[in-house]
Amino acid sequence: MVLLGADRVEIARVRVEGGEIVVWVHTPDARMVLWGACGARARSKGRWEVRLRDAPGPGGAGCEVRWRKRIWWCPRVGCEVRAWIEECGLAGPRRVLARRAAQWAVGRLAAVEGTVASAARRLGVAWAAVWSSVADDPKRVGPAARPGLDETVTGSAGRLRRRRYVSAAVDAAAGQVLDVFDGRDAADVGRRLASEPPERLAGIEVVCCDPHEGYRSRITRARRDTHLSDSVKIAADAFGIVRLANQALDGARRRVHNETTGHRGRKRDPLYHARKLLLTGAERLDAAGWDKMLAALDAADPADEIRECWVAKEHVRDIFRAHDPHDAAPHLDEAIDRCEHPSAPPELATLARTLRRRHTEIATAVRTRTSNARTEAANTRTNHAKRSARGFPNLADNRPRILLAAGPKARQTQPVTQIRTRRPSLVA
Repeated sequence: MVLLGADRVEIARVRVEGGEIVVWVHTPDARMVLWGACGARARSKGRWEVRLRDAPGPGGAGCEVRWRKRIWWCPRVGCEVRAWIEECGLAGPRRVLARRAAQWAVGRLAAVEGTVASAARRLGVAWAAVWSSVADDPKRVGPAARPGLDETVTGSAGRLRRRRYVSAAVDAAAGQVLDVFDGRDAADVGRRLASEPPERLAGIEVVCCDPHEGYRSRITRARRDTHLSDSVKIAADAFGIVRLANQALDGARRRVHNETTGHRGRKRDPLYHARKLLLTGAERLDAAGWDKMLAALDAADPADEIRECWVAKEHVRDIFRAHDPHDAAPHLDEAIDRCEHPSAPPELATLARTLRRRHTEIATAVRTRTSNARTEAANTRTNHAKRSARGFPNLADNRPRILLAAGPKARQTQPVTQIRTRRPSLVA
């Protein structure tokens, strides 16, 4: 019956018991004559009723399928298989859930519409029955030429514990999560690279990662220790580099404000009131925004330190906005010179060291047009799975849930409901 997800069963009767739909099914009579493994004609030993939990029915009502399985046995002495139970597409052997119920539960987990426990309660089975349906398919993704690395916090720091991280490897071109692993240090990345098949490592061309030294140092070392090719380039994430420039600007604004006023930012302070305008891109500011930001700088930036950080931030943004890679090099050199100038604010010293140390990686990101934009988007879906599971106390158990939530989704188009049944005579 196609309605039950199997095309080789027949429905005998349907009844409502205790608010649930109970369906009795069996295989057709034409399948009664079977042959054993030795070629002898099998004989029937009767039927055995198996109860399966199916996907919720109309209105969310629970559904139970009672399948009367036939038991066969071979009369020939010495047969390797003396007895067996018939099978069909309704459910696998030794399963409590029908295949359609398992697909329904996996679909809820993939859409982050509930947890394993909530799906088990909805189906009326144990937690392990639903979890056994979540299988890791090693062929779900292929080799990625431009993977991206990004981390997410899975456990907050406490008095007796450190902050825990989980790193996600994402195909930066397609936005498909390749895998997740515990930690973000160089040793964690090294263990993950050592477990990868050589054919996947050989196809990597560019690795994009945020400004974290653990990623950069281990990938550089992996070109000597693993099957990672020596020609693999490392691209700096544009969002991470610009974020460092924004942090330098924000730190300078706080310091200057405290030095001039003697207190933290308040609602009526000019610099505090314009704090978001300072972080906004110059091309996105309208006339009112320009007037408000310049007025705040003229009123509360006596040494033009915040103005200098703002100009350096815009030069960093211009690096990644350049259409031609050759045009990005002058912006990068000018940003480094501004940050290393003796009269530059102290907040720009850290930014200058980062830009100089990652000069080659920034140039690679501009030349290859590689960024962690899709990696960050996929990491957001990882955070959704983390929130639905109330955190990741055990990554080994939650890894299949993350891969389901961050996997490709079938695009569904909702049919448009027509509100007006006819064209009005007068259109205002």
